[in-house]
Amino acid sequence: MKWLIFIIIMIQTGYRFVLNGIKNKQRKKPLPIEVSDIYDKKRYASFLSYEKDYDHMKLCNRIFTVLVYVFYLFSPFLSYIDKLSLNVYTRFFVTVLSITLINRVVSVCFDYYATFKIEEKYGKNKKTKEVFMKDEVVETVLDLILSFILYIPCLYVLEHIERWTNHFSITYAQSLMLCSGLLGICLILYLIVLSISYMYLRIQYTFTELEDNELRHKIEELMKDCPKKVKHIKVYNESKKSTGKNAFLLKMLWYKEFGIADNFLDENSERELLAVLSHEIGHLKHKKNIFNYMKYIVLCILFIFVVYMIPHGELCIVLSERVLESFGLIHMNYDVIFTCLGVIISPIMYICSLYVNYVSRREEYEADDQAVHNGYGEELITTFKRISSDELIDVYPADFIEYTSYDHPGMYHRIKHIQEEIIKRKP
Repeated sequence: MKWLIFIIIMIQTGYRFVLNGIKNKQRKKPLPIEVSDIYDKKRYASFLSYEKDYDHMKLCNRIFTVLVYVFYLFSPFLSYIDKLSLNVYTRFFVTVLSITLINRVVSVCFDYYATFKIEEKYGKNKKTKEVFMKDEVVETVLDLILSFILYIPCLYVLEHIERWTNHFSITYAQSLMLCSGLLGICLILYLIVLSISYMYLRIQYTFTELEDNELRHKIEELMKDCPKKVKHIKVYNESKKSTGKNAFLLKMLWYKEFGIADNFLDENSERELLAVLSHEIGHLKHKKNIFNYMKYIVLCILFIFVVYMIPHGELCIVLSERVLESFGLIHMNYDVIFTCLGVIISPIMYICSLYVNYVSRREEYEADDQAVHNGYGEELITTFKRISSDELIDVYPADFIEYTSYDHPGMYHRIKHIQEEIIKRKP
């Protein structure tokens, strides 16, 4: 099992090197006419330098990640924890916290370098070191809180499910009832995670309701025929941290709000803002189709699989014991099981992400069409070009990388699509 995990990790690392090779080859090609005016010669040189700096950092980060996995798999670390007099919950959290601490220290170092070396070098950073440390501490604490909230119920269920099912001797109907109850618990945990994520956003930024003025009335006018209304339109202080300009739609179950970066309001025209918000309103008007329902079909299949597997839980126990034996462990360590399972199913998750990204890109095109329909197509193109130049975005990614890695269309395809849609709608 150790070597299987290691081989999968090395294949994934090799695949990333292949993607970097494709990316570097693509950058040598001239920009198509649709995006050729985004960068002048000097700014494009800055973009290439910026990407090169990040590529070097990502390479070092990946090497450290592989080293952490090597430490996890082949060092006596897990055996040492196995010898400690700990219950199953404590053993799990000691393992998780130890690895998390290592990863977090490395992550903070790379984040610091990216923020104060790379972003600072290209004039994109406005964070102070105090703000940086505050964000890192808050993120670490919230990550730990989320881990406890998610893992403790999961471990409790795994520890007691054999007793609840009388050693897995239950019918499929009883398994269905049990899984339905567990699904209800998962939904409650999901709501808790959403609430914490919303709270984290509020800690990171200060949100202020947009005043009742002409701009607000124009935004509300765009939503007049929208079945799902957004009552809150808020401005957040992005200028305190970066030069980033963004406007987004935050959806959390029944609650929805627009978030607009103060940089966007200060540096872009009103019509450009309305163009981006028209795009976001296009997402509100989206009607689910077969591509969206496929996701629910997959979840239903997964639910049925779990219902089927519970009466055959002995097989899972045997497999878990084999995994622990391969690491030379005597006591149950759920972190080992979860880590091995996560790495093994990662190729399947990658394949699923291809479909999810495809659906997401379709929805982005659809939302862009809404902006064109509202008469803001040209302004949307202008906004995309300006933000791309300001943020040093890769406007012409390789098709293979875009189709396998992007959940939004690349800027070249996106602008080309908007231009074609504008021509279609001309009388």
